Amino acid sequence: MGGPGAERAGAPAGRGAYTQRPMDPAPASATDEALAARIRAGHRDAFDLLVRRWRDRIVDLAWLLTGDRDAAEDIGQETFLRFLRRPAAYDPSRPFGAWICTVARNLCHDRFRRESTRGRHTQAASENGRLGPPHPPSPPAAAAEAELQEKLRAAIADLPGPFRDAYVLCAVRGLSYEEAGQVCGCPGKPISTRMARARTRLLKRMEGWL
Repeated sequence: MGGPGAERAGAPAGRGAYTQRPMDPAPASATDEALAARIRAGHRDAFDLLVRRWRDRIVDLAWLLTGDRDAAEDIGQETFLRFLRRPAAYDPSRPFGAWICTVARNLCHDRFRRESTRGRHTQAASENGRLGPPHPPSPPAAAAEAELQEKLRAAIADLPGPFRDAYVLCAVRGLSYEEAGQVCGCPGKPISTRMARARTRLLKRMEGWL
């Protein structure tokens, strides 16, 4: 028999202690949605599996939308940290892949708006030359070119999210409508429509500049 401080086998843990009923490790064949349900129940092994499945795809998505590999890595990490901190934010009625990609796209949108406010230019724009001349402007034209780029970037930042995604993926990153549709989780036809509407809005906004 134990001393006065001994606890009976099976006695409940003290107040505030985290307890859970042991579960078998998550099988590698489990669906994303099943793994997400385990995470909601507090089982970290399922989180590690989901990260291994989705990390590269999320980072690639962020890189396509930002054109900045370092920023894409940061966005990928923040995407999963948000899920880990608030797993209940995931709606089990939605496919997990569509939901986690939406989280990542929203983070990309936030970054795009912040950088637009600061007047920065995306690496994608400078690499592809899609938002301006393919070569640096001559010194006399540098100020005018910088002002044009700033106004165009602000106009892109003000586009509704779906239109901005379509424009950045197709006009800046050079993806086809089908490829952009795969990134955005929709067929190519909606991407074509979004691109047309994005161009119409940009032309109206940039009237007198282009």
